[in-house]
Amino acid sequence: MEGIEYLYELCEALPRSGPGDNVSTRRAFYSIPRPQNQPFILDIGCGQGMQTIELARISDGNIIALDNHQGFLDLLMEKARKQGLEDKIIPQNLSMLDMDFEEETFDIIWSEGALYFMGFQNGLRRCHQLLKDNGCLAVTELVYTVTDPPNAVVEYLGTEYPDIKNVAENIELIEKERFNLIANFTLSESAWLDNYYIPIDKELPRLTKKYQGNEVAQTIFEGFKHEVEFYRKYSKFYGYEFFVMQKR
Repeated sequence: MEGIEYLYELCEALPRSGPGDNVSTRRAFYSIPRPQNQPFILDIGCGQGMQTIELARISDGNIIALDNHQGFLDLLMEKARKQGLEDKIIPQNLSMLDMDFEEETFDIIWSEGALYFMGFQNGLRRCHQLLKDNGCLAVTELVYTVTDPPNAVVEYLGTEYPDIKNVAENIELIEKERFNLIANFTLSESAWLDNYYIPIDKELPRLTKKYQGNEVAQTIFEGFKHEVEFYRKYSKFYGYEFFVMQKR
């Protein structure tokens, strides 16, 4: 992607690279029935690792934090060291498309706002292979939250994420890929705003000024600005759904 370095520079200044919060992470984790003592967890597309840190704290597990941008992994481990959790987290710079772990390795696989890079169904299929018997998968996925969203929403999200579906259609995929759904819930608007969009609003003026005259950078920043404005206008029609499921 042309100009990805500007996207990374923006995201490295944020608490997260996408919607979410610790309240949602805890809710999803505690919905897992009788989680394994000290589970072995894979966090796919961990980004700066807000959820990784929270998982390390509440699960007492060992976590492979997977991301293909070293800057995010460095930020994650800096936070982990400050909180005395560095021994629980193993950073790994690797694309989710290149995962070469042995099958049936993990007790839990986690992915907040990242599995869509593989396509939701392909991601489910790959995670099923990597989970131990009765292992659990927790993932957030962009969905329509109404049955008949406005054309403006369909057109915009159809361009940004053509694979988007509604909640019921994703549950059908989950069952088709041999998982039993344990729980699902929609992330709150505050999960989009507090750790993601409001910080973006604060960072964009600085970066826009820094890269004045740089058309590639300005195009990326304008895209983020439009995304924030679009969500504020149409947030009742789409959102992130947290799906927690168990390998069948």
